[in-house]
Amino acid sequence: MLYAVVDIETTGGFASGNGITEISILIHDGVSVIDMFETLINPAQEIPEYIQALTGINNEMVIDAPLFSDIAPKVYELLHDKTFVAHNVNFDFSFVKHQLSLAGYQLQCNKLCTVRLSRKILPGHRSYSLGKLCNALGIEINNRHRAGGDAAATAILLGMLLQADAEGIINQSLRKASKEQALPPNLPKSEIEKLPLSPGVYYFKDQKGKVIYIGKAKSLKKRVCSHFTGNSTSKQRQDFLKDIYSVDFEVCGTELMAFILEATEIKKLWPTNNRALKRFEQKYSLYAFEDQKGYIRLGIDKFKKIHRPCIVLIPY
Repeated sequence: MLYAVVDIETTGGFASGNGITEISILIHDGVSVIDMFETLINPAQEIPEYIQALTGINNEMVIDAPLFSDIAPKVYELLHDKTFVAHNVNFDFSFVKHQLSLAGYQLQCNKLCTVRLSRKILPGHRSYSLGKLCNALGIEINNRHRAGGDAAATAILLGMLLQADAEGIINQSLRKASKEQALPPNLPKSEIEKLPLSPGVYYFKDQKGKVIYIGKAKSLKKRVCSHFTGNSTSKQRQDFLKDIYSVDFEVCGTELMAFILEATEIKKLWPTNNRALKRFEQKYSLYAFEDQKGYIRLGIDKFKKIHRPCIVLIPY
């Protein structure tokens, strides 16, 4: 099996609105690197100053570099029949796949995330960010936050993972039935395996255990997994996925009960990523009116700003 270890530098955090400024691809045969490709790329947009400070890549450096469309045939040739490997693979893959699609190439290949694999094969580390993990493992990173330096370190890490994988975790991750390739980098597969197929409400939590999203489901496991499919490259989706560290749930007797609990919990916990049910729209009000005989009566009607209600009914 051949692996393509990839690292990119970009102008921002999501593929649909940003470009690639540098790419490094190392072809690894499971023992060592046997081929490589690396180049700066003109992203056809300005590089923000904070990105320049982080990577050291400025606008002057890429002005004469090739556009991604110029190197797309070479990139596709290197990647299409390999296993795509990166640290937080879905980030790099989303950018490369998006740019290749704009150039007319449809990339379909297996993926391996060295963040997820390291958590399983090399447990017990305080952090699994590339810099801190490599420091703990004695892997030297030359030229940090540049594609070549980070890809070289990731290739060494891949070699260590292949050697330490006594339980066959890597092969298990590559099976079609495995959810590993689609899951967010910080969400253990065990969190998915514990979910039942029952109706209920699920809670996505961040690293500190704070609820960041609440949803209801007819089948908890199927609905939760559906969040991780698809190829959306929006910033909202990318930020949402990387913040998910655990999933909690509450089983309900019916989907209707789950719907009611979801609405109640969203208004109580006010999660960052729930938007629709946090927008309160007043639907009905209780009005007092005088009938033909002069009696004061109460009636429920649609809320109208021009009529003053005597009691506001809040729908749940």
